[in-house]
Amino acid sequence: MMWFLLLLYTAHIGQVITQADETKRLILEDDEGSNPCEGHVKLYHKNVWGYLGDKYWSSNTERVVCRSAHCGEPVENSTENTFRTTVDIVGLNEVNCSGSEKSLWDCQYPCWDSCSFYQKMTVKKIKCSHQIKITLDGFKCAGAVQYSTNGKTPSGYFCADNWGKQEANRVCAELGCGSNADIPEYDWMVWKRFSSSKKMMTNCFNTSTNLWQCATQESSKCQRPASVICTNHERLQLRRNSLNACSGILEVSKNKKWLPGRKSRYSPEEWCQLMYCGTNVSHTQTANKETQLNCSNKIEVVLLDNNMNPGSYGKVYIKVNDSNLVPACASKWTKKNAEMVCRELNYGGVVESYKDAINPKNGMIDYVDCTGTESSLWHCKAKRDLQAFPCDSNPYVACSASIETRLAKGSGRCAGTLEIRHEGRWKKIHKNEWSQQNSNIVCNKLNCGNVRELSSSRSSTGRDAFLEKTVNCKPDASDISECSLAKLQKSADQEALEITCEEHKMIFLNDATCSGEVVIKQGSDTYWLSGSTGTWTKESADVVCAQMHCGKAITFGSIPTDDMRNAVSKKSYNCSSDSANLFDCENDNLPSDHDDFVATVTCSGDVSMNLTNDCWGHVNVCINGECGGVCANTWTEMKSVKLCEQQSCGSNSLASTNQHGDIKVLIKSVHSLNRSEDLKSCSFVKNDDDACGSAAFVICSGSVKPKLEVSRDKCSGNVELLYEGQWLPVCKDALKDKTQNIICEQLGCGQPVNSIDYFGPKSTMKHFISNIECPENATSLTECKISAKSSSCTAGGLRCSNWKTIALTDGCRGTVSVQPPLHGNVPRLVSAEGFSDKDGQRLCQDLNCGTFKTKDEKKEMNISSAFNCTDVKGPKNIWDCETSPASTRMKHLYIECEGEPKVSLSGQCKGDVTIDGIEVCNSHWKDSYSHMVCQEYNCSNAVVNTLTNKQPTAGKKYQHVSCEKHHNKLSECKRFMETCSGKLVHIYCVGNIKFNTTEKCGGQIEINYQDRWEKVCSSDKNHEDMLCKEIGCNKTKTPKRKTKIKSTPTNVETALECSKGQTDIRHCVFRRPCSNNNNPAVIYCEGYLAEEPKVTRTNPNLLSIILGVMFSLLLLILIVVFVRIYIARKARNAKNMASRIFSRKDVVEFESGDYADVSSRTNEMDDFSRDRIRSEAGFFTEHEARSTSSFPYDDIDDVEEALPLTSKAYAAGASGGGGIPETASGKFHTHTFLTN
Repeated sequence: MMWFLLLLYTAHIGQVITQADETKRLILEDDEGSNPCEGHVKLYHKNVWGYLGDKYWSSNTERVVCRSAHCGEPVENSTENTFRTTVDIVGLNEVNCSGSEKSLWDCQYPCWDSCSFYQKMTVKKIKCSHQIKITLDGFKCAGAVQYSTNGKTPSGYFCADNWGKQEANRVCAELGCGSNADIPEYDWMVWKRFSSSKKMMTNCFNTSTNLWQCATQESSKCQRPASVICTNHERLQLRRNSLNACSGILEVSKNKKWLPGRKSRYSPEEWCQLMYCGTNVSHTQTANKETQLNCSNKIEVVLLDNNMNPGSYGKVYIKVNDSNLVPACASKWTKKNAEMVCRELNYGGVVESYKDAINPKNGMIDYVDCTGTESSLWHCKAKRDLQAFPCDSNPYVACSASIETRLAKGSGRCAGTLEIRHEGRWKKIHKNEWSQQNSNIVCNKLNCGNVRELSSSRSSTGRDAFLEKTVNCKPDASDISECSLAKLQKSADQEALEITCEEHKMIFLNDATCSGEVVIKQGSDTYWLSGSTGTWTKESADVVCAQMHCGKAITFGSIPTDDMRNAVSKKSYNCSSDSANLFDCENDNLPSDHDDFVATVTCSGDVSMNLTNDCWGHVNVCINGECGGVCANTWTEMKSVKLCEQQSCGSNSLASTNQHGDIKVLIKSVHSLNRSEDLKSCSFVKNDDDACGSAAFVICSGSVKPKLEVSRDKCSGNVELLYEGQWLPVCKDALKDKTQNIICEQLGCGQPVNSIDYFGPKSTMKHFISNIECPENATSLTECKISAKSSSCTAGGLRCSNWKTIALTDGCRGTVSVQPPLHGNVPRLVSAEGFSDKDGQRLCQDLNCGTFKTKDEKKEMNISSAFNCTDVKGPKNIWDCETSPASTRMKHLYIECEGEPKVSLSGQCKGDVTIDGIEVCNSHWKDSYSHMVCQEYNCSNAVVNTLTNKQPTAGKKYQHVSCEKHHNKLSECKRFMETCSGKLVHIYCVGNIKFNTTEKCGGQIEINYQDRWEKVCSSDKNHEDMLCKEIGCNKTKTPKRKTKIKSTPTNVETALECSKGQTDIRHCVFRRPCSNNNNPAVIYCEGYLAEEPKVTRTNPNLLSIILGVMFSLLLLILIVVFVRIYIARKARNAKNMASRIFSRKDVVEFESGDYADVSSRTNEMDDFSRDRIRSEAGFFTEHEARSTSSFPYDDIDDVEEALPLTSKAYAAGASGGGGIPETASGKFHTHTFLTN
């Protein structure tokens, strides 16, 4: 078997190597190109074709050449010289073959690429034995591609691997079938011979003239044959006169054209079946001698959206007989297929088409490949079946009728945010996915000239508001609906495209939003509005104020142009009282003083802008006393940043994480004269409909503030940021080095030391700060870009260089000290002066020590800290009460809290760890904590790495603990209550360890510290003397005789690893898996005695016992019967008993008479029967009592002795002179009876 597998492996490797070596190829090529097994040798290497030089050419070379070309053997005496072109190189020369090589590359040659000098004008031409003929298995011009090596019978198939148009075209051309029309990628026909035939792999080059020159090697792994449908293959369709694809004029495909099917090779009965349209219902000849065919099935192609509504976009479905809707499959879906659908449904061109692989549905048409000339998708080349089959995807198509464009929320008709109506919804466009050409198409369509400017705005409405597509337009497109859509290849920023066309104009007031000179801006050009008295009237001034949302004109006038003359607009505007827009008042007649004056106006209104929560909230615009929000769809990231800067709220705008109660949307869009100017000087477009949606919401980076969650620690703890008015935890990954620096410095905590694990109850907040990106020179979070996400993450903490913590020396009582752990200094004592009961209550609470009990002043010592909460309102922690001591030498503080947590172990030096009766979760547990508990219970250290399988109860809260290096008791550590996602802490202390050996003073070492005995392993002998002493056996020795210890497979998971100098074997115990070759450890000490082999006494055979018991019972019954007969006879012949002599006749009479008498006495026999049953019961009872102290059935005599005989008749008979004596209990022994 192994040799067979090795053979298969070797064959596979060889095949893979050959297949992989596609950088080298050999073909035979002649001038005519008709015979691929005749011609001169051409070699392919490193993308270059070359000749084979004839140096050392021999018959062996010819054999290897024919073999390399898959052409059999060389034809004898057929080799000749042929000229070569001087342009092509000689790839190989000096080739020396033995004739047995599999390919030319196995022969000996010096090198490739003309390194062997060759200037001969000729090379060898060879003819090989194979006569290659290629045909199609199926139809003449459609089927699987097969080959014959003898020119007659098929020899094998070409494999579909690497099969493409080039190969297919070559086959069709060689067969006189035109060119390739289709290469089916599925088994569209059945080829029965394929599985048992040879399979040839192919890989064609552009210079190949025959398909056989593409052959590379035979393959046993080929799954499908190469197939082709050539253009000369006859196909049928019906030219529709309705949406029904199975009714119309019969047509036949000829040379990629559909012609009337007057001369179809198929019969009328086959027409409908070939088109999967059922059966022929009727066919008639028209006046044009065309065939009108009506089939039994009604097939329609429809597009259905997600709500299964038909329209101009959606998934492609096939509607069968007006009722059954079945999707199409998209295994080979192309744009031409989509174009076919849109054209068939009269919805224009295709703007988008793709495969939808999300929850694909079974379909009835797949591998669709339309040429564009078909009358229906149903008549394209495809796999069809009226019974639905599985699909890996379904096609989606959007036709041009589903696309519209507009410029929305702008300050005029020719400017705004570009939106495209797609799938029934208006979507914005990503700026980076748009072209200048596309913009021109939009502006021209709106009669606004060409595009003047492209800009963008960061949308706050989410990605759903964007069209996640690229729009590709041809140069001659006149509408976006004529362009195509494609899925974005990468995620784009939420920068919404804004288009400003050439004809767009805006009006501003130069001094402020509601007063100043009137400015007209058109693109980059800025003009003054003419203040000519002929056009600048009260009506025109009112229109300007109204257009600026500034009420009505209080005053209006003009100033001389002076040096502004050339900047006055060349267009004149003269408005009436009912005009709404200055640019709708254009006047073609310019007054004579048009260039002499510039218009000015002071309006009655006022405009202001702010955020509803200082540095975050809704954008709030107040116009003429009316306040409201700005449409979020038009508000941009750039405007947010500018507003934050103007409000002194930082330089970055952050994304909102929550849904906020909306405010009334007053402004549709805001437009500035210059992007760098104050937003208050903008032009505002009021909201006149409800299409805007929500109001713009801005969070400035200046609203974000950091904090470290403080209790007993200062400058160390969980990091939280005030974001949108909520304190959010920060993901550990977001706390990069630069961010740590900024947070520590901003909190006055020095420099960062390191990030720490989050410790505390799970955050109830729905969002986490996920990313903080700060500039290199940033000193505050106001300069950083901060983002939050709704999905949870591993929250983080931070420890800064000014970290200090407050502690008591003995659990929840003792001297109060401030620990500066990072600096390695001695603890700094706290002054007792000014320390009140309020301070004590705050401190005990921070230390999780319950309530304050007492305080005391101790002797004067050096003091460096003091606390006083008297004037602090609602201190959050003891550090809010920190003050400077009055002196450096004062009495120091001692306090006692009431409520120190009780730490317990459930067993002696082992068990579950509990705090105040509540078990501890191992989520933050460290080995050092186990040591702390064991030491507290005088059990030495803990055995580390011991596993616990005790699972927490779902929903129940447990203790979580985190200790620092200065903590001496578990009760001093920080803790909180929360559910447990890990396991519960269960520890084993060194004091719990016990040792033993499998034999006296020797054998395999056993250890017990986890409530069970287990084996150990050891890689050294440092432990031996200690272990012998531990088990009371003195030193080790080499025993005279060792018991052969059977080694059974076991997982040894405890090791003895003693270092030199250790004196306690229990400290050598480590919990770790032993290596495979580390068998259970063995030791032999003084006093070692191997156990003697035990002799096992086998029990008697059970069957023999049963047979013996049955035989004894039978014998007993017979004895009783004969005794009773004897007694009866004695009673009848009482007079003659003294003689005890009977004649033979008497005996006969006795036997016959007594037997008859006994058998007739029913009552007497019943008594006997009862007595017999009692005897059996007594036998078994007594025997069972004996069996507890001896093997069963050792002595059959003993069994008989134990049998009780309780028959009253027998007892009465025994009272005579020669009767059987009774025992003291009144019962007879069997052996006594037999003796008589």
